[in-house]
This record gives sequence, C-alpha cells and structure tokens, in this order.
Amino acid sequence: MTAAHFSDLRVSRYAPASVLAAHQHETSWLSLLTAGRYRERIRSREQDHQPGDLLFCPAHTSHSQQIGPAGAVKILLAPGAEALEFLHDQGVALAQAPYLRRSPELVLIGTRLRQELALGDAFAPLAVEGLALELVAAFGRSLCAAGRLRTAGWLRQLKQRLDESATGAFSLKHLAAEAGRHPVHVARTFREVYGCTIGAYARRVRAEKAEVLLRCTRRPLIEIALECGYGNASQFSRSFKAVFGVVPSVYRAR
Repeated sequence: MTAAHFSDLRVSRYAPASVLAAHQHETSWLSLLTAGRYRERIRSREQDHQPGDLLFCPAHTSHSQQIGPAGAVKILLAPGAEALEFLHDQGVALAQAPYLRRSPELVLIGTRLRQELALGDAFAPLAVEGLALELVAAFGRSLCAAGRLRTAGWLRQLKQRLDESATGAFSLKHLAAEAGRHPVHVARTFREVYGCTIGAYARRVRAEKAEVLLRCTRRPLIEIALECGYGNASQFSRSFKAVFGVVPSVYRAR
C-alpha cells in the first residue's frame, strides 16, 4: 500500500468532560487513542477506551462519545478505498466496527506519528507514510490472528480436509453435509475467515502440490497433472498459471 491509501491523517484533541452527540461520518476512520480516556457508544456497543485502543468506525455509522476528565488525544486516519478493500480481502470484518485494546505497540506508533507530524521537515511525509502503514498492518494482523483463534472447529476440519485431499473430487454440497452446515453458510464463512472461496483455496492447494513435484522430480507433466487432480494437460496449464504466473513447463525450465 502507498500514501494513496489514505485520504486524511490528523491529530485531534478533545476538551475534558466534553460530549460528542450521536453523529456520522461520510468516510470510514481508524481512531487511535494516545492520551486520556473516553466512553463511546457505537450501534448497540458501549465501551470505555484507554491509550493503545484502536477503533474502526465504518462510514455512515452513528456513534457518540463522552470524553474523560483529563480530555483525550487521538490520531485519526481515513483509509482509502484500496486500503479498505485490502483489509476486507484479508478477512477483517470491517462492517462490525472492530477494535483493538491496550496495545503498547500502537501507543509507540502513535507517539512517533505525533512527533513526525509536529516535526514537519522534508523527510516527515516519508516517515508518516511508513508509520501509518505500520498502524494499518498491526490492526489487520491482530484482528486476523484473533479471528483464526475463534475459528469454529468444523471450519478448521473442513480446511484440513482440503489441505489433505484437494487433489480429489469434491463438491460444496458434500463438504457442507460433512460439516453439518448449509452450503451457503459454509461458503460465506470460509470466505470471511480465510479470505478466498473454497474453490480458489482448493485450486491453490493443487497448484502448490504440483509445484513441488515440478521442482523436485523429473516426472512427465501429464503424470503430475493427473496425480494432482487435473483432468488434462490444458486444465493443468491454465490453473497452474493462474497461481504462479507461468505455465508448468516454463516454471520447471526456470
């Protein structure tokens, strides 16, 4: 991601005991609290926040805030469309207004951001861009890790099944029956958690197995194709190129 992924970045200070009535923003915001405290109500959730908390507020989402007795200082970052799409593709449930709590790493990034914004020399924009990217990366990585820890047992088993037997024949209906879930629920949940469809994941597993055989053996291409579940050489070539960018014969030659 580059600086084009941010439409705005600023430091906002709030007066002690001030109140922000329910309001909405036209754009989505990431808000990092670096000093003070406040209580926020967003949708049906009400929670106290302290330094190190990083919150995402989706566009057009009503929220209100009660600032603490010492006031508050926040760094506000407006991710652009590409950054939001990137986070969504990685499985971050942005529509749920996710947040992180009490992160010393985020406090450090926030402090450095404030220092660079105050410094304002010729190199500050580069430093600010890098730190803003660190902030987004830490946000996405932490939420993805938390999501994996919460992944349902049936979904982990389904993924393991694909890892072990994606080279064989299977159908969404059959996988859903094994998991005891509706096919639509299985397909939607898999994409939300792992960031791709079941079919795309299975294709990658097949291609990665074929890549190992291409790299480590001299077996004929058609033999590798059949072992990895491809119906013919043409299908093998198209699917492998979609994952690795080149056809199997070129990959082996390189």
